[in-house]
Amino acid sequence: MKLSEVLDALMEGKPITRAAWEQKYMYYDKDDNVFVYHYSEDEERELMCWGLDLEPRDVIADDWDIDYWDTVEDKEE
Repeated sequence: MKLSEVLDALMEGKPITRAAWEQKYMYYDKDDNVFVYHYSEDEERELMCWGLDLEPRDVIADDWDIDYWDTVEDKEE
């Protein structure tokens, strides 16, 4: 999928990722009004950002995917 096809899901709080990203996804936290990047390489880390931090190659990529969790909180429980 293209980025434009996953943006609605992102804004609903569903995690999105790219096939090129290993052990990484992002989601929008409505309560804090931030985008959260979740990394789980050696250890799990999260980075909260006020805006989307995407490189041009991310914007033009066609390997985006939606994780169909109901919400991120439900997945963590």
